[in-house]
Amino acid sequence: MAEPGAAEAYDATRLAFELGRSVRELRERHGWSQNRLARESGMTQSAIARSEAGGTVPTLAVLERLAAALGVSLKVGFEPRTDAA
Repeated sequence: MAEPGAAEAYDATRLAFELGRSVRELRERHGWSQNRLARESGMTQSAIARSEAGGTVPTLAVLERLAAALGVSLKVGFEPRTDAA
């Protein structure tokens, strides 16, 4: 983490992973395959797979499409950090 930009890169990776995990959990609660979620959201199965794996940080537009397909509301906000940053 001593390298310049390392902490920012880690945070982006963590965010992508957490968002992907949330999408996967919602999809599985619906009993849907990645193909089904892709159809419902107007995306491709490979885009869903990349998102769920944390391989990309989705845009707000993509998150809105996924939320609509999954029947949930998208909530984006800021929270105080719990670390000493």
